[in-house]
Amino acid sequence: MRISTFQFHQRGVDAMLDQQSRLSKTQLQVATGKRILTPSDDPVATRQLSDAKAVLSRTEQYQRNAEFARNRLSLEETTLRQGMDTLQRVRELAVQGLNDTYGDGDRSAIAAEVRELLENMLGLANTRDGNGDYLFGGSRVGDAPFVDNGGGSYSYQGDQGQRLMAISPTRRVAVDDAGDAIFMRFPDGTQDIFTTLYQLAEDLEAGTPSETSLQEIDAAMENLGTVVSRVGARLNAVEEQSAVNDDIILQNEQLRSELEDLDLAEATTRLNLQLIGLQAAQQSYVQVRQLSLFNYL
Repeated sequence: MRISTFQFHQRGVDAMLDQQSRLSKTQLQVATGKRILTPSDDPVATRQLSDAKAVLSRTEQYQRNAEFARNRLSLEETTLRQGMDTLQRVRELAVQGLNDTYGDGDRSAIAAEVRELLENMLGLANTRDGNGDYLFGGSRVGDAPFVDNGGGSYSYQGDQGQRLMAISPTRRVAVDDAGDAIFMRFPDGTQDIFTTLYQLAEDLEAGTPSETSLQEIDAAMENLGTVVSRVGARLNAVEEQSAVNDDIILQNEQLRSELEDLDLAEATTRLNLQLIGLQAAQQSYVQVRQLSLFNYL
């Protein structure tokens, strides 16, 4: 079979283009660190990779939600425990005030501390989170939920809403509690916490402390303790799901790496061989160009 000069040239050009194409692909793989550059490189792996990345994206969002829930619930738990400590101190002061050995001057000093603790309790009830949202306002997070109307009257300006956060495809957790049922209305209490403390201070200053205040304080403390327990249970649920999410993320990250990440050592070796192959093709082409069909006659 006779081979024309053009065919010699074309074969040389095709060989160089093929080597250049392979080399360019390997160079891009090394530059990006990715084995799959286009779906056609590995259609099956591409589909698996897409699924793994989708799971990763969703689970990472659940983890961000879980972190938000953890921070929010931790703040609520800490705040309520501080409220319990405040009420415990008020109770101690109330017991002192009921002691007949204390005179009017002593009771006035006790009343002054109770008023300070009342302001502290009101501040706790109006706690904000790191985003500036009020913790106990329900879904109304932009306005202070508790207002001092003066004269021992206090009102709740929030609503009964409760924010739920998805921490898995099938699990949502409440990240707050409406303050009305925590500080204003609760079992065995006939009045809100703030009015109880205000009335206690008034009675102490008047020299007429009443044991009723102890009953109200005990009811408020028991209610706070119940809410703290519920918050703690939700925190445990968040921690458990967060650990599950971590495992899912780790598994899918490993799968993504196996499917997508480049074996750099293998690619570097392949790159060097392809460079040698391209150089050989170029040298062969140069030699072919110098040949004439007369050399084959």
